[in-house]
Amino acid sequence: MDNPSFCIASQAKSRTSKAHCYVKNPYPCYRPPKENVKPPRIIYAICQAARTNAPSKHPIWRVTPRYHPITHSALNNQRAMNAHRARAIDAIIECLAAHVNIVTGKVYMSLAQISDACGLTTYNTEGKPCYSRTSRAINEHLEALGAVLCDRIWDKTTGSYIPNIIWVTKVFFVLIGYEYGKYLSAQKQQLSWENQKLRKAGEEPITLTEARRRAKAEHIRRAFAFRTQKLARSKQYRRARKLEAMDERKARGSILQDLVKIYRVEELGAMGYIELNRMVTQRYHAMCKLASSTPGTG
Repeated sequence: MDNPSFCIASQAKSRTSKAHCYVKNPYPCYRPPKENVKPPRIIYAICQAARTNAPSKHPIWRVTPRYHPITHSALNNQRAMNAHRARAIDAIIECLAAHVNIVTGKVYMSLAQISDACGLTTYNTEGKPCYSRTSRAINEHLEALGAVLCDRIWDKTTGSYIPNIIWVTKVFFVLIGYEYGKYLSAQKQQLSWENQKLRKAGEEPITLTEARRRAKAEHIRRAFAFRTQKLARSKQYRRARKLEAMDERKARGSILQDLVKIYRVEELGAMGYIELNRMVTQRYHAMCKLASSTPGTG
């Protein structure tokens, strides 16, 4: 007969093992996407502060109220920070410090890029990436505390949000133990340099508010441009798969019809049969190559 005390001890050991192994990377750390790149002195100083001062252990976590990132209502039941979340937060904060713009306070990294750079990305059985560990650390802790602010912008075309715009706040510098006055001084100096460039180009100088507005507008423009290109590639891939499934003669005829819609009658006449046939052949082989590639890589 099994010893009851032995069974209880085994179950406790099993639970303990699971508690230690449920995270894919229990010791994440930030690794710069580009090695051997010397950052500006102010960025280097901020990164050093983030790396050495253990932001997750700062007393502000115990005394400052937290708020819901979307509704901004006070959180009565605050999410506890275990050791794994604390290590993730330390890595993420160092990453944010390395990619923050001194003037605007905007972080030039997407959630996916932050997750990859900190080793927090996981993959499912189909190989699709998951960034939930990074997302929870930012939303449930850093944003709830007020160390960062995230702009969430809805894209009606795709029915989803574009990548969040992340801004650091004064609380961020409190967490990393960097004197906020030094940051404000560097911000003022950097803005002055940028305004000098604008004056030389014949433009009016800008304020901090205008600099942030421009940074936000550029982020949105880039996000929508990327999504437009992605939708176009996806449409092209589906078209290529459809042509590949056709008989070659029928597929070439379909391509010819597409070219007739693109070019005017005069242009087609100037091409001649040989040039037109060459274009059809070239496009047919290109579409077959695209159809055989992995979606999103063609």
